[in-house]
Amino acid sequence: MLTAHVRRMFMIGMTLTIGLILVISSYRAFASAAQIAVFTPQGSAFCARTGGSAPAVFQGQTFLTRFDYFRVLAPPFGPEPVTVDITFPDGRVFTIPASQQLDGVIDLPNNFPPASRFVSNGAGQFSLTIPVPGTWPYGCYTVSGRGLSSGGINNATAFFVVAPGGQPGPAGNANLRVTRNGQDVAAAFQGEIVEVDGRGFLGGELVSLWITAPDGTVIDFPPGQQVVQATPSGALSTSFQFEGKNPVGRYTFTALGQQSQFRVFASFELRAPPVVQRGPAQLYVVVPADMSAPQRSVFYANGDLFFPGERVDLWLTFPDGAVRGFPSTFADPIAGQFLVELALDERLPVGFYQLTAQGAESRQLVIAGFNLEQNFGTVFNPYVSPEIGLDNDPRTRVDLDFIDPNPYDWNEYGNPDE
Repeated sequence: MLTAHVRRMFMIGMTLTIGLILVISSYRAFASAAQIAVFTPQGSAFCARTGGSAPAVFQGQTFLTRFDYFRVLAPPFGPEPVTVDITFPDGRVFTIPASQQLDGVIDLPNNFPPASRFVSNGAGQFSLTIPVPGTWPYGCYTVSGRGLSSGGINNATAFFVVAPGGQPGPAGNANLRVTRNGQDVAAAFQGEIVEVDGRGFLGGELVSLWITAPDGTVIDFPPGQQVVQATPSGALSTSFQFEGKNPVGRYTFTALGQQSQFRVFASFELRAPPVVQRGPAQLYVVVPADMSAPQRSVFYANGDLFFPGERVDLWLTFPDGAVRGFPSTFADPIAGQFLVELALDERLPVGFYQLTAQGAESRQLVIAGFNLEQNFGTVFNPYVSPEIGLDNDPRTRVDLDFIDPNPYDWNEYGNPDE
């Protein structure tokens, strides 16, 4: 039989155990209730991600986010640090500071995670005001908060929509026309120059010009062309060069008279130039095997049947048709093969990509496709741009001759015929 002392100690132990279980259960139930609320000045709009409505905001406005229930345990255990990032409609993910540094074209600022880390108060709350620049496209966004002290339990997301906004404004007698090379054609290929002509503005007034991309992103004219002075008769003329970095689709040019407030528009279609594969060269994405992987993955591409030792130029076509160049590589001086790796992080949109390789001497051109999928989790990549390297080593300089790390292994780069 248990003595009174032993029974008392047993009851105390059971009480402490039950208390601990209750604390843990309460903490789990409480922690799972982390919340984010979004408050915007424009009511709501349709969110394609949820199939319902979400708070709406225009470019140029600011919205408020309230984070709640982000704490590890009740006081006196203290507040919890929380990382915050924003997922764009096309799947790109940016920290708060990086999202304010986009240029509307390349959009690869450094995603430095500590700059997007915030600490809640003793009640597990904090608020952020987030500006929406013109470099944010239209569509449905996700703002995410992840508690760093709760073992991944305190996570929450909320949706909001960047909607087209603003009024057309008076046009008066003003009009705007965009043509290619002076021809009455409102379409051009990437790399071509278009001419922008306006009429009907006040004589001598300053006219602001900007371009809206197919996804709603606002693109500035080059410095010196963003504001043009109209002639005494109210006319203006300037030009803009579309480059490979600009996505394909329908653009809207806008001209705004600073004195008259006349606001006029002109539409223009940007197309991708035709690319035809030529020669017996081959290019395959060999890793991953199914040619699909999430952001923050490394894709390996194997080229074969190029001229031995020739330089091979590489570029990447994004899902929206925009083109990004990569450093050139060199074919094996004996077999004409090469292996490159592409580290693609969360700042790049999800979707179908095409890697193009062209031999500088042979002029052979070959294309390989792959899919970049959405990744979820805290932003952590410190690199300024996606990388590409030789010999499975992104640190290898691209201006060096190819050195086979294992010249006796003929299957090292795979067999494209298999």
